[in-house]
Amino acid sequence: MENRIWFLVISLGVLWGSSFLFVEILLQYLNPITIVFLRVSIASAVLISFIVASKQTYPLSVSDLISLLIMGFFNNVIPFTFITIGQQTTTGGLASILNANTSILTILLAAILIPSEKLTLNRIIGVFIGLIGVMIAIGYQNIFQFLENSIGKYFILLATVSYAFASIWAKLKLTHLPSLIAAAGMLTMSSLILSPFVIIYHSNELLNINVTILLWSVLFAVLCSVIAYFLYFKILESTGAGNLLICTIIIPPSAIILDAFVLGQVILLTEFIGMIVIILGLIILDGRIFNLKNEA
Repeated sequence: MENRIWFLVISLGVLWGSSFLFVEILLQYLNPITIVFLRVSIASAVLISFIVASKQTYPLSVSDLISLLIMGFFNNVIPFTFITIGQQTTTGGLASILNANTSILTILLAAILIPSEKLTLNRIIGVFIGLIGVMIAIGYQNIFQFLENSIGKYFILLATVSYAFASIWAKLKLTHLPSLIAAAGMLTMSSLILSPFVIIYHSNELLNINVTILLWSVLFAVLCSVIAYFLYFKILESTGAGNLLICTIIIPPSAIILDAFVLGQVILLTEFIGMIVIILGLIILDGRIFNLKNEA
């Protein structure tokens, strides 16, 4: 890749890595549902404002709206909420490590649901190594122990499953939409899904938001959703989807470094080893360094 594209990929990885830090901070003031609602609704408002200001138009059919609703549910509402709930009992660093499992699950689901997505030898080995990394990060002795102080890990893993399904859905149903329209539509639908829950159960929290909370929420939405989406689309336009996997590799170390500097969190040795193993699996899965041609 050109240096300019490398800069975009690294910037996107750092921005998405910082989302775990923002969640840690906002959990001190708000419940998970409200945090997610503020993120998607603020980001939606910014993107819609940009579309209106730039006079972009695109007619959406009923089928498009339903597809965006489903995409919002699986790509925003479920994973954002589960990760935020998960971070109540685990660190942002570990959350980011487990979140890297998204690419691994997406490869497996794509091979099952999309005939053109074949399981190459690179992908099989990469997935296998990545899953070992997840087991190490969680702690193999704790895999089947669902204690109150460890349940957050499994919420985060469930979030990666939702992300994986969303990736498949986007490839099957949303590729015909302009990227910016798809992002704004997805975030708007996510906001509509969450609105009734927030109004009914957390309206007092919304009414009592102060300037500090609002500032953190706006920064969270703008940096991790709005600007991140712009970078995401620019990378897709310039070099294609393959290079986004590199971004996935960058997210865990970015999150860990930010959490360490800002919150003073320390990553456990098992979590660090698990991260290295997962990253190795992603590198093999990517196929640039170890390119194994055989298909399964």
